[in-house]
Amino acid sequence: MAVNYSKLTQKRFVNLLLHSRLLLIHSGVLSVLLLGFSLVASSTLARPAAEAPRLPRFAQASSPEFSDAGRPRRRQGGGSRGFCLIADKPPLTALVPDSSTGFTLAQSPSFWFYLPYDLTERHSVEFVLKDGQDNLVHRKTLAGNQTAAGIVNLRLPASVVLEMNQTYEWYLLVQCDAGNPERFVFVNGAIQRLERPELQQKLATLTLDAHADLYAAENLWYDALDSSATRLRDTPSNKVRKNWRTLLQSIGLGNLESQPILSCCVVE
Repeated sequence: MAVNYSKLTQKRFVNLLLHSRLLLIHSGVLSVLLLGFSLVASSTLARPAAEAPRLPRFAQASSPEFSDAGRPRRRQGGGSRGFCLIADKPPLTALVPDSSTGFTLAQSPSFWFYLPYDLTERHSVEFVLKDGQDNLVHRKTLAGNQTAAGIVNLRLPASVVLEMNQTYEWYLLVQCDAGNPERFVFVNGAIQRLERPELQQKLATLTLDAHADLYAAENLWYDALDSSATRLRDTPSNKVRKNWRTLLQSIGLGNLESQPILSCCVVE
């Protein structure tokens, strides 16, 4: 029987052609699938993950952040989640006007606070100072040192000098239970240093007792308070006590006039 090689060759050629087309089709489908997968993958990778809800900064109690961005100032601290309050005692209070702002002539001023706590090993105090651009200027944590409850001042070290006419934000946080980082209380406010050379000359001619009156008359709150409190602590007299009472009453804090003034602390 004769074999028609011509027909056989054509048949093989047709089969080969069909096979090649199938390969091309499969290859095209695979390419489309790979391209689609690549687009989906790249789109998924490019899509930002859902952001976790941003908690208020002080809600992160174990590591509180201090920022003046959008935060109202407060001169009295009620404590986090109702903690840190002591029965029959005023809350942590910054001795500042209700606006929590004030002026000073001092390069490295003092900040005065009423602490209702006996500062022991279970307490720590953190003081933070930031400039008008929210940059950290000074930050210091003070361990409890058996200081009794009362009015204390935190004086900046001489190395921290406020620039003229710039507003600084300060914060004071008290950890009122070392065993529980969620128990803390804070106050915050603002201070601005002014340049008044003529007033500095006038102060040099006055007695120390008259300094507080001049500071108050010139609306230099931080200096008036520091002068009056220092005089009351170091050389108490009826006149000094009266001036102290009048000064606190002028900002609505007359309830603190009988609190002891303690020797604490330089924020080194």
